[in-house]
Amino acid sequence: MNAEQRLLLRHALLRQLAAAAPATLPPTTLRHGAALAGFALREDEVQTELDYLAGKGLARLTPAALSPGLRRAALTAAGRDYLEAHGLW
Repeated sequence: MNAEQRLLLRHALLRQLAAAAPATLPPTTLRHGAALAGFALREDEVQTELDYLAGKGLARLTPAALSPGLRRAALTAAGRDYLEAHGLW
């Protein structure tokens, strides 16, 4: 995946999180949404991108309520600001 494709993927993930806000989404749901946007990803690839977005402060990762070993993602205020600033929301 080149830099432009990775940017489009990250936009697709952030837009999914924005659409679900204030709810959180599991990586599996985000992977299926990315597939609808044209990205065939493995679960670990989605996790890597979510870790990146969380590191940038655009997404927040939390343990699932009933299974702490599973993580869920949510959009942060910085993520919403990013989407708005780039005309993606």
